[in-house]
Amino acid sequence: MNLPTIIQSYLDAYNRKDVSALVDCVSEAVLFENVSNACKSLKIEGREAFAELASQAATMFASRKQTVRTAVVDGGKVALEVDWTGTPAVDLGPMKAGVEVSIRGASFMTIADGKLARIVDLS
Repeated sequence: MNLPTIIQSYLDAYNRKDVSALVDCVSEAVLFENVSNACKSLKIEGREAFAELASQAATMFASRKQTVRTAVVDGGKVALEVDWTGTPAVDLGPMKAGVEVSIRGASFMTIADGKLARIVDLS
């Protein structure tokens, strides 16, 4: 599957929990949304807020991985169907520390000027 380089870089950084590399993938004015049925939904704006969230999230999980099942790429707009697995390092609502969780979700991303300008994760 051929994903745009910036998206592959983002996914690789996410899976490594490499916060610096993850933040390098987003624009200064990035809009990030996480819409969840199981947990509270979240919306943040700006690279600084994204960096803070990414740092917090990296410490909450002993491991985590996104695997792309399918992708639709239309210029700068990308839709991904993903399998997410992770093992929380701490209790996170219904997710218990040390117990692996698997979720199927979707991500919708917009690329502008070679960076991710918008990321919407649905789970």
